Amino acid sequence: MPEVAKLYDTALLIRTHNADQEFVKFMASLFVQHMPESNAGLEKACAESNWEKVYFFAHKMKASIDLFNLEPIKDIIRKVEQRALKFTQTDLIPGDVIFITDYIQQCISAMKMEFELE
Repeated sequence: MPEVAKLYDTALLIRTHNADQEFVKFMASLFVQHMPESNAGLEKACAESNWEKVYFFAHKMKASIDLFNLEPIKDIIRKVEQRALKFTQTDLIPGDVIFITDYIQQCISAMKMEFELE
């Protein structure tokens, strides 16, 4: 049976920190702890059409998305960030935020299981 593709990739952390699994687990715990708050801020700002705050939260989330190589949302978070910054195609942002939220929630669930986090 083929291996199920992971939603995230820890290769960058492993490579840059000499395969230190405790560090990888620590970083995953930070993601699980802080990303829901940032994502909730993004959702709220989007619901309020507060594009300055949408930009703020998208920009804030981008580094963590890159760190864990969340490939399906790497480009989307950048589009949201730029659209919010420039106030262009803002009608597309809510759909992107829904997709980002769903993907992040799946990643958090998977990380909790893999790293045995609360």
